[in-house]
Amino acid sequence: MVGDKVFVVSSNPLLPNTKLTVNNSAPDFSVSNKKTGTALFFAAAFSTDVSWKIVINGSASRATREIKGVGKSINLSNSAWEGDASSVVFFQKGDSCTASLYVLGIDTAIASTHLVIKKMLSYKNRTVDNVRYLLVDDFDGNHGGTAGMTAASADVQDAALSYFIGNEQRINGSNCFHMEGTDVNNKGWVFSMNHYALVEMVSAYLDSNIAATSEENFYINLYIRGTGKVNSAVAVKLLEYDYAKTREQLRDTITKQGFVFTPSVVKTCDAWVCSIPVNWEGWRLVSIPYSRFKADNNLTAGGNGNRVKEPWKITSMAVSLLSDPAFGSSVAVDIDFVVLSEGGPFVPKY
Repeated sequence: MVGDKVFVVSSNPLLPNTKLTVNNSAPDFSVSNKKTGTALFFAAAFSTDVSWKIVINGSASRATREIKGVGKSINLSNSAWEGDASSVVFFQKGDSCTASLYVLGIDTAIASTHLVIKKMLSYKNRTVDNVRYLLVDDFDGNHGGTAGMTAASADVQDAALSYFIGNEQRINGSNCFHMEGTDVNNKGWVFSMNHYALVEMVSAYLDSNIAATSEENFYINLYIRGTGKVNSAVAVKLLEYDYAKTREQLRDTITKQGFVFTPSVVKTCDAWVCSIPVNWEGWRLVSIPYSRFKADNNLTAGGNGNRVKEPWKITSMAVSLLSDPAFGSSVAVDIDFVVLSEGGPFVPKY
């Protein structure tokens, strides 16, 4: 868009051969297409200045992206696309996309073109705009450890407990994780899934370019889908391994010695918890600074460490389904794309 100009066509702005083209019909977004000679962009020409819009729709992902501008032509300078989405849903590998061109004053698309995404950017141990991302799990087999998040614990007394990886409501890739149950024993907690151990994070924090992270600029990010069931809540719990005195010792313990969080180990470590009331419907990106986490009060479940937040010691993570603030409810949520970030919250851009 050029300034605040808006052009509504009063006569036919189309040249006899006006069409929309794309310079790469099989883009690889796993590398930045801002690099010279690799940018994906669209092209079209008009006989007069117009306000135009390109709408890109992914058939598999259901993601959308809008690119807008004003002028007589569409080119690299005003229509480059990096695979990011205007929608909350991500585009994905293999997406067959249709790009449709609209002009203000004409009700229907005047031209279109097609492309298939060859590859998407991974956020595994990647820095974008000075923010370091460490992917925990996207439930498509990509994660920051040896097994990803697993359905590890549940309140066996709770009725109709259901949890599974499915693809009906995913935000990114092919799958998300669904949790549902009834808190029949009125304890609030229904189900948890854990990630033991965050090997990629521990390894990444040995990088000499990463400073000792403070609790203010370290974030836990995840997408949560509210299903409309009241009193549904999600709790995120992070466990710090307080036995470690150096990053090297932490890495060696987890990666070389078959480390297991036994009850005796957990009893003497720090656990930090944050509860999120899911009082909305549909997907929402939730980014929580570590400074908002509170110490676990259970001295046998991670509440007996040194009570000092040290993000570099984080070696385990749990995401729980709760009936909260009112106990005894039937609750359900979906989660997807769990990612830790240093330097700022997660921003899905390339």
